Amino acid sequence: MTINRSKKTVFIALATILFVSLLMSSYVGSKGVDANAISYRFVVMGDSRGSSDGINESTLRSLLSEVESLEPKPDFIMFTGDQVQGGSDVAGELVEWSDIVDDYFPINKYYPTLGNHEDDEIVFSVVFDHLPINQLRGYNSSAYYFDYGNARFITLNSNRKDREGNYVIDEEQRAWLESILDTNGKTHNFVQFHVPAYPIGSHYGNSLDENAGERDALWDIFDKYNVTAVMTGHEHNYNRREINSSFNDNGYEFENNIYQVTIGGAGAPLTSTNRDSRSVEVGPVANYHYMVVDVLDGVAEFTTYDINNNILDSFTVERQENNGAAELPVGETPNSGSAELPVDETTNTGSGNVTEAPNTGSSDVTEATNTGSSDVTDTSNTEVSDLLDN
Repeated sequence: MTINRSKKTVFIALATILFVSLLMSSYVGSKGVDANAISYRFVVMGDSRGSSDGINESTLRSLLSEVESLEPKPDFIMFTGDQVQGGSDVAGELVEWSDIVDDYFPINKYYPTLGNHEDDEIVFSVVFDHLPINQLRGYNSSAYYFDYGNARFITLNSNRKDREGNYVIDEEQRAWLESILDTNGKTHNFVQFHVPAYPIGSHYGNSLDENAGERDALWDIFDKYNVTAVMTGHEHNYNRREINSSFNDNGYEFENNIYQVTIGGAGAPLTSTNRDSRSVEVGPVANYHYMVVDVLDGVAEFTTYDINNNILDSFTVERQENNGAAELPVGETPNSGSAELPVDETTNTGSGNVTEAPNTGSSDVTEATNTGSSDVTDTSNTEVSDLLDN
């Protein structure tokens, strides 16, 4: 009798475990969670310079404190330029900026853009020597890309000018851009640069719109590959603008609706000037802010918060998943982009090669290779100390 009772108890326990397992499986399925899903988070900020010199340190620290408290925490942070005021001490200011942000996340988790205020490509490249070596020859570290999860992240240099002195992303950069968008097999392509293609406020008429033909040729590439989002700074506010067929001009016809998102409020003097509201869906909002992007397979959810953690904007972009593409595991980015790696364990040697990071557990950094037009100009003979001494 005792044996039968024991068997009955074991049977009931097993049945209970099975029932709970099935219930949890049903719940997970109803929530749409897939164990094989590609999921990650990154943050975008921009324009942290001070009003007259240096950095608006208090505002930058306040925003980074909010970012640091996020759960889950971001895997990395994009920065849309104008980290500092610049000028004769641009090197010292950029080093100071690096020291500040490193208090919150390792510097190798930041992917900055060259802004017009720190407009020195050599200084920028030497200070941010952790940036990926997948770079456009002759641009140092001001034009680069890296792959993460199911996405390619591309940073362009919007500071160079044409013969008339207008900001332009010229044919050379555009050819490189198309070469890294074409057949890259990624579900998402995120692009950042500093000077907007379609400004709406204080820099309307003196951004990439100064040379509308070159600007439209650039956007035609974004449209051709239906990039997920274009992220800019320069105008010191938050705004989101849909670029669509209403912007057709100069012989270019756009077929897709792509957001240009301006994230320009990490410390620079704010402005709410609005001189062109066509297809502007949100803003300009003159609040200090940061943007969180959560990617789950083909869906990218964008949420922008102000410095008090109030939501300023929220929207979703969907792209068709590329099931045939080889995806980089989350946690693995080229050239010290890993969230798991300490800053000093992967370094850019300046010679076009990257040292292979040691195995830190389940996530390894893949070794990046530099091929073709993506070669980097050698800055290995220049040290940060040399710049500070000058």
